[in-house]
Amino acid sequence: MKRRLFVSLVILMLGTHALGAESSISGTDRKLTSKTWLENGIPVIARETPGSDIVHVEVRFLTGSSHLPAERRAVNLATFSTMPYATKKFSKEKIFSMTEKYSISVNCSGGVEMSACEVEAISEYLPQALDLLLSVVTEPSFNPQDVDLVKKRRVADFQQEMQNPESRVNSVVNTVFYDTNHPYRLLPEDGIKQTESLTAENLRSYYNTVFDATNIFVTYAGPKISKKTLSILESKLGKLSKIQRQGKSVPAPAFNVQNAVAFEHRDIPTAYIRAKFNAPSATATDAAAAEVLFEILSEKLHEEVRTKKSLSYAVHANTLQMNQGIGTISASTSKPKETLETIASVIKGLRDTKISPEELKEYKNVFTTAYYLTMETHDQLAGALSNAQVYFGDASIMYEWPSRIEAVTPEDIQRVAKEILKNFRVGIVYDKEKFKSEWIKPLRTFQ
Repeated sequence: MKRRLFVSLVILMLGTHALGAESSISGTDRKLTSKTWLENGIPVIARETPGSDIVHVEVRFLTGSSHLPAERRAVNLATFSTMPYATKKFSKEKIFSMTEKYSISVNCSGGVEMSACEVEAISEYLPQALDLLLSVVTEPSFNPQDVDLVKKRRVADFQQEMQNPESRVNSVVNTVFYDTNHPYRLLPEDGIKQTESLTAENLRSYYNTVFDATNIFVTYAGPKISKKTLSILESKLGKLSKIQRQGKSVPAPAFNVQNAVAFEHRDIPTAYIRAKFNAPSATATDAAAAEVLFEILSEKLHEEVRTKKSLSYAVHANTLQMNQGIGTISASTSKPKETLETIASVIKGLRDTKISPEELKEYKNVFTTAYYLTMETHDQLAGALSNAQVYFGDASIMYEWPSRIEAVTPEDIQRVAKEILKNFRVGIVYDKEKFKSEWIKPLRTFQ
C-alpha cells in the first residue's frame, strides 16, 4: 500500500504524463533518440536530454558470466572490476586526480548476460571523461597489484554473501533451481575458488576475447551529441575488428520434484525463505503482463503476510527478465509455517480469482510512473535504452513499454499467474531443529 500511495502522489505531480499522454510523449522521446553506426558497425545510441548539463556515456558488452564455462565464470566479474584502476595512458594516481578534479564518475562491472564500462560528468568536462572511458575500454593495464586488490575485494564480497543469511538463501535455492552447468549459476563458494586462482594474464586474455566490434555498442544520454564526440568514438572504436560468434541459447531451469528444496542450518531465530520459479523472458509476449503480475503479487504478499498477520519482517516478490525469466518470492520470519501457508493462499487467490479492472488500473500506474521516473536520471535512462538494445536489437523499443503495460488485461494476469506460479524451488536458511519439512507442502501443491 505504501508504494501505491507513493505512486498516487507522483501521478499528481506529473499530471497528464502519467494519465494517458503516453503516445505523444513516446513520439517526443523517439525524436530525441538517434542511432548511428561507426565505420565497423558499432551502434551509437544517443538520447538528448534538453535542459540538462549532465552527460552519461557507457560502452556495453554483449557478454557476461553466463557465456563462460562453469569453472571460469568469476573471471568476468574480476576483469571488469579491475579495468578502471589503470590504463596504458592513465596511471591509478592520474585517474584518481582526474576524477576528483573534474567530478568524473567512472566504473566498470561484469554481469550475467552483459557487462559495461560507463562514465558520467557535466558536459564541460565530457572531453576528459570520454578520453578516460575510452582508455579504460581500449587499453586497460591489468597491473598485477591491482588484480590482487580486486581479487581480495571480490572474495570478500562472496564471503559476505555467504555469511549474511538474507543473501545466503539465494545461493541455497540456486543449488536446486539451476543444475551445475546452467549458464546463470555461480555460487559464492565457486566464485571464491575461481577468483583466488586468477592471474593478471587470465584477465588480460579473457578481455581480449570479448573486446571486438560485434560484441559492443555505445549509449549516450545528455545534451545533443556532437559531431566531435562521434568523431572521437570513431577514432577509438571505429577500427576495431569483428569476430564471428556462435549464438548461445539459455535453457529454462528444469524442475525436478525430487530435488526442489534446499535447507541450510543456522542457529538463528529467523527463517529466511526464498522460492524461485520460471517466468517470462525479456522478449516474451507476456513480459509486460508478468511485470504487472509481480507488482500485484508483491503488494498482496505484503498486505496479507506482514500488514494483516504480522508474520514477516520483510516479504516481497519480483522478476528478473533476461534471455530466461526468473521469478522469486522472499520472506524472513520467525513463524515459517504460518508464513508459507499465507504465501500459498495469496498465490491460490491470484490463480483462481480474476483481478478487477479498477484494481488493475492502480497497479498499472506503478509502471507508468516508474517509466517517467526512469527519464529523470541519465544512468537509468541510458541503462534502459541499453537493455532494449541488448534484448530487442532496437533501443527505441523501450518507449513502447507504457503502451504494452496499458494493454494488459485482468484475463492476462490470471492466465500468466496460472502458467508461472508453480513448480517452486525453495531455499531455507534456519535452525533445522525448529523447522518441519511438511511446512513446505502448501507451496508444493502448485505443480
